[in-house]
Amino acid sequence: MTETPAVGPVLGGLRVLDLAHQYSGAMSAAFMADLGADVISVEHPTKLAIRTMLPRKGDQSLWWKVVQRGKRHVSININTPRGREMVIELAKQADLITENFRPGTLEKWGLGPADLEAAGVSCVMLRISGFGQTGPYSNRPGFGTVAEALSGFASLNGEPDGPPTFPSTTLADGLAAVFGAFGAMAALWSRAKGTAPKGIEVVDMALVEGMLRIIPTQIAAYDQLGKVPERPGNRLTSHGILRDLFKSRDGRWFVISAVGPVPIRRVLVASGQQELAERIDNGAMLQSPTEVIAFLDEGTDGVHAWAAQNDYVEVEKALREGDVVFQVVYRADDIVADEHFKFRNAIIDVPDEDLGPIKMQGIVPRFPQRPHAVKRAGAQRGLDNESVFHDLLGLDDAEIQKLHDEGVV
Repeated sequence: MTETPAVGPVLGGLRVLDLAHQYSGAMSAAFMADLGADVISVEHPTKLAIRTMLPRKGDQSLWWKVVQRGKRHVSININTPRGREMVIELAKQADLITENFRPGTLEKWGLGPADLEAAGVSCVMLRISGFGQTGPYSNRPGFGTVAEALSGFASLNGEPDGPPTFPSTTLADGLAAVFGAFGAMAALWSRAKGTAPKGIEVVDMALVEGMLRIIPTQIAAYDQLGKVPERPGNRLTSHGILRDLFKSRDGRWFVISAVGPVPIRRVLVASGQQELAERIDNGAMLQSPTEVIAFLDEGTDGVHAWAAQNDYVEVEKALREGDVVFQVVYRADDIVADEHFKFRNAIIDVPDEDLGPIKMQGIVPRFPQRPHAVKRAGAQRGLDNESVFHDLLGLDDAEIQKLHDEGVV
């Protein structure tokens, strides 16, 4: 496969009207901007949301810079008659609308799917909310942490004798952004084939359902075995896997993950547990679940003892030679310095008018034959008002100034 760009961006020509005011919806639209979509982000002229989040450099939120990258930025108070009209006119020129208000909010403003259809809008609408557009909980406020609690995810994380543990970053929101983008692309594909419903097709993405979907056997195990999974800590012998967090003699934390008899055997051999490795050859992994767990616990304990007796350089050499799946635990400084991330452009410098170049994650996934790039970080409020309002709404400078004076933009 050639690495030379042969065609334009994969989403070139796609226009997204981004009404999202929180992370999940804004990030979903940013994924599309990464791949070449023309994303117009609509922000309130004065109110703040993502811009208030820490960390900040000066008065610039780094959340905003990353989550809103690659977009055009306009400011419109959509909760005004004229603002509503402007959004409808922009929606008529969009292939996709993204939003993540509490269900019923857009309807209250006269911008729900039925309102837009009545005004002549025909496109896909991605609606991300805490609990979905329907159901007993739909009107509840919900952020990612609530989804992580309700989905069972938090109950599965942490040490067995400790409290439920929540992720330190936006896992539920990020998953909703990915699932949301996937759903939007599926709906757009249907429209391209001519099999989509007329008017607005809603993609209903609930934060909690994204979290629920990625936990493989929680529900099936309860249904078929009557078992409620307990917190295993970092050890996953209960899944038939040799995985845990280990510490070398010189204090380096690293993780090993082995799924299946052959990878598990490699771990046991590399850590000097030849007798246990031979038991795998004799069917140790084919015993009853209780016996398999006991066997893996013994092997995991052996790895802990071996790691504690060796410096990490020795551990790494043995595991590398044994073709074991392992990794020392990285922090941000390790990531930025890593040669693989550098080679893959997994960390890129994105232009920004406020702070200069900002390092952030690269585009995922990548298309080697297409020229994708992040043109800029999240920009100043209303930076593209004039160009968007001129080009797409046909407004002149005097009309734009009047709207500004009236607090509409």
